[in-house]
Amino acid sequence: MTDAVGPTEEGKLRYPGYTDNGIAPLKHYAAGFNHSFRPPIPCTCTPACQARCAGECGCDACKMAFAEYANMRGWFRPKGEPQDPALEQQLDQFRRALGPQKRP
Repeated sequence: MTDAVGPTEEGKLRYPGYTDNGIAPLKHYAAGFNHSFRPPIPCTCTPACQARCAGECGCDACKMAFAEYANMRGWFRPKGEPQDPALEQQLDQFRRALGPQKRP
């Protein structure tokens, strides 16, 4: 993963941040980061990226989001075994199933 200093402006739109509604004290999650991982991963996407980026642009936050989705779908196989379905089909399904990332 890259050592990006922080998220881009586009990254802040793709990962808008939120406030946890759990038990007090409330915890705020900053915009521009994929908070599914520790430490949070900054989104370095640009406006030229796919509406639902899977990290092809080099963004580690989106690459890890796609990897998490692929893992839940059972697409990862031990090294040397073919993946099922092919990567192009996986990306298409990822984008169709989840749709474009929401913007504030």
